[in-house]
Parts: sequence; C-alpha cells; structure tokens
Amino acid sequence: MRECVILGILMLNAVLQSSVFPFLQINNIIFDSLLILVVSFSLIAGNPTGAVVGFVGGLLQDILFGNNIGLYTLQYMLIGYMVGFAYMKVYTDRLLIPIVFVVLTSILKQIIVLIYNFFMQAGIPMDKALYKIIIPEALYTIVLTPIVFTMIYKLYRHKFMRRKLWRG
Repeated sequence: MRECVILGILMLNAVLQSSVFPFLQINNIIFDSLLILVVSFSLIAGNPTGAVVGFVGGLLQDILFGNNIGLYTLQYMLIGYMVGFAYMKVYTDRLLIPIVFVVLTSILKQIIVLIYNFFMQAGIPMDKALYKIIIPEALYTIVLTPIVFTMIYKLYRHKFMRRKLWRG
C-alpha cells in the first residue's frame, strides 16, 4: 500500500510540475517540488525508500523534461540515497532539519548540472549560475519545504504507510 501511495504522489508531482508549477515561476526560476519530496521521504523513511523515490521521480522528470534520460534520475537518486543516511540520526520533528537538507541538496543538484554542462561544453559561468540559478532556486524551494514536509510527515503517521506490500 505504501508503495502505491508514494508512486501516486510522484505521479501527481510530475503532472503538477508540468502543468501548474510553470505558472508559479519567478524570473524563470521554478521551485523544485521533487527535491522536497525526495528529501522528505529520505528523512522520514530512510534508505532504500529515499533512493527509490529519487530514482522513480527523477526518471519521471527525465521522461517529461529531460533531453537525456538519466541526468535527473542520477541527481535525485544520489540525493535520496545520501539523505537516507540521516534517517534516525537527526530529529525530524523540527522543520529546520528538512530546510537545511533541501538547501544543501539543492546546491549539490546544481553542482551536478554544472559538471554536466562543463562536459557538454555549455560554457555557463560559475558566478552567473550561482547568483541567477543556484541561490534563487534554493531560496524559492525552501519556502515550500515546511508545507510539503509536514504533509509527508503526517502521511507517514498513518498505519497503512507502515505496512509492507509483500509479506515475506
């Protein structure tokens, strides 16, 4: 049951990110709702849930928005896996923890994009990327982090989210 709910949330996010969220952009910067979801699931459920959520969500974004299949998948899977290590090691009842993780992972995600662009010879200057893309996207994303994290946290308090789909 848990897997079906998570997949439904990821699919809803993909639909919203392709249809509604572009209207909420500011200066061509859009918040990264998938990053918030991956960090939230990773902090609340740990690994391998965080890595799988990152993989599936990244794959959906690659299919919908990517020029190459795999870049978003790699980014979000790595983020989900790395943040999943903090599971049960940080106190997630405070909203400051997810905000810090979202800021750090947003910067990491953009660094991966910059490395990719460097090898693809896109020639984006680092200072322009920092001030026009990385910092504004991180700030815009952290505004919505408390709302999404609280919703995922409350969802995981329900009994059906703790049951496994297969009994083994």
